[in-house]
Amino acid sequence: MLPHTETEMDEFLLAFEGGTLPKAQWTHAAHLLTGASYVYALSEAAAVDKMRICVRRYNEAVGGKNTDTSGYHETITVAWIKVLAKLLRESRPMDRAAFAALAVERFANDRTYLQRFYDFDLVNSTEARRRWIPPTIGALD
Repeated sequence: MLPHTETEMDEFLLAFEGGTLPKAQWTHAAHLLTGASYVYALSEAAAVDKMRICVRRYNEAVGGKNTDTSGYHETITVAWIKVLAKLLRESRPMDRAAFAALAVERFANDRTYLQRFYDFDLVNSTEARRRWIPPTIGALD
């Protein structure tokens, strides 16, 4: 279950950042909530940097690896932060918990959302996993 209050969100983020969040709780919705929290508190660029560091570290903490075929994916991370930054610009004013809830509500059930912006298999692209590739169809922001 995802956190809803500011206190619960702080505890969730501490567990994620500390590598103690159970792997089963690191879902697409949890990624969105975390990204939304970082976008809300930081600049877009800083949110990308924080996600990049924390996701890689978390993957390793729970026994995963960050390779050309699994783990951290640069383009997906940057793309989602851009989507969340746009949502925040369109949604202010609201508090962090409300914004995170909005992001989860809007995008958690649409795992294929980013496919609208890429004319290749984004998820399985080794090049896109390694480095940011801008959308090939339309714009994220």
